[in-house]
Amino acid sequence: MSLEHELRRALSRKDPPGGFDDRVVSKIRAGETARMPIVRSRWSRWSRASLPLAASLMLAFGGSYYMHKQQERAAREQRAQTEQAARNVVLALQIASEKISAAQAKVEEITRHDPTNPR
Repeated sequence: MSLEHELRRALSRKDPPGGFDDRVVSKIRAGETARMPIVRSRWSRWSRASLPLAASLMLAFGGSYYMHKQQERAAREQRAQTEQAARNVVLALQIASEKISAAQAKVEEITRHDPTNPR
C-alpha cells in the first residue's frame, strides 16, 4: 500500500455511529460540556518554566547592575569630596603661610626700628 492510499483511507469521510446526534443533543440539554484533553508540547512546558526564570534572572542582573552603578557613583562623590577637602587644606595652608610671613615681616620691622633693641 502506498502512503497516499493510506492517507486517503484514513482521512475519508465516515458516518457517525447510530444515535450519535441524540446523545449530543441530550448532553447539551443536560448542560454538559465536552472535555478536551490538555495536550502540552515540550515547548509549552519549557516556555512556562523559562519565563519566570528569565524574569528572575533579569531582575537579579538588573538589581546587581543598579547596585554596582550606585556604588560607583558613591565612590565618585567620595573621591570628589576628598579632592575638595585636599584643595581646602592647601588653600588654608597658603593663607596661614601668608599670614605668618606678614606677621614675621611686621615683627622684623618693629625690631629693626626699636631703639631698645641692641641689634
